[in-house]
Amino acid sequence: MQRTAPRTVMEVCAITCDRCGREVQRDDADYHFQQMTSIAFDAGYDSVFGDGNRVEIDLCAPCLQQTLGAWLRVTAPGDTAASR
Repeated sequence: MQRTAPRTVMEVCAITCDRCGREVQRDDADYHFQQMTSIAFDAGYDSVFGDGNRVEIDLCAPCLQQTLGAWLRVTAPGDTAASR
C-alpha cells in the first residue's frame, strides 16, 4: 500500500547569467533556461578560492562558449573515447 502526503518543494524559476546579466525564466517557450550552465563546488584545502569557501557561477550558453570555449571538449551524442 502506498501512502501520500503533500510536500513543498523549492525549484529554480529563473536564472540570471553572472557574466552578461541575461535572465531566463523556467516557463519561457524557448530552451534558454535548459541551456544555462550552473557550476558550484566547495573549495578544498589550500584552494586559490580559500579553504572551504563555496564557489558558484551561472552562465548562459553564449557566455559559456565565449569564456571557456577554447578549453571545452565537445563531442556528438554517441561518441565515446573507445570509438576514436
